Amino acid sequence: MKRSLSVVWWWVRWPLMVLGFLYAVLVGFRTFMLFDEEKTAEAVAAIHAQRITLADVEGANLPPVPDESENNATVAGVDTNNNGVRDDVELAIFKKYPNSAKIRAAELQYAMALQLMLTSVYNTETWIAAAVETSRGAACIGETVFNKDLSVYRGRIEEVEEMVTNTSERQHAEDRAYNFTTSYGLPNTELCNIGLDTLPN
Repeated sequence: MKRSLSVVWWWVRWPLMVLGFLYAVLVGFRTFMLFDEEKTAEAVAAIHAQRITLADVEGANLPPVPDESENNATVAGVDTNNNGVRDDVELAIFKKYPNSAKIRAAELQYAMALQLMLTSVYNTETWIAAAVETSRGAACIGETVFNKDLSVYRGRIEEVEEMVTNTSERQHAEDRAYNFTTSYGLPNTELCNIGLDTLPN
């Protein structure tokens, strides 16, 4: 009798051990997925929370000119005033448009969104969040173009893109981000972080 029970147990325990192992793997995978979902949700919220402020547009805290080698050593570059726009890009926008707060507001917003695309995208969800913000920024630039002149619009878009993706590493980062491309919808309201009609020029 003992021998027959031990034979039965020998045959039963292996399926039980396999089932136990599979259960542990499933629990571990689900825990990892929940953690990844939470991390992604936080990253998406952080992307959407990044905003240009009126102080940024007015140049209340303009950064010093960054060291070029230090600035170009990483994709993120140097952002000493921590406003989400790389210092060299911010200074270039102010230099080109010293007399137009509206254009500065739109271009700073677009530059910030492009920077997020380079530094914060690692899956489809974060790409969508960054793409929504870049689309908002590009649309905001469109609001600054007199008579909706398409060539002027394209010129302003391209000048910001060239400033933000000015090294091969940054271009590669942009390419990597666009590996996660998928469809998304753009809200019809509040395209600009700062209402352009509230700015003087």
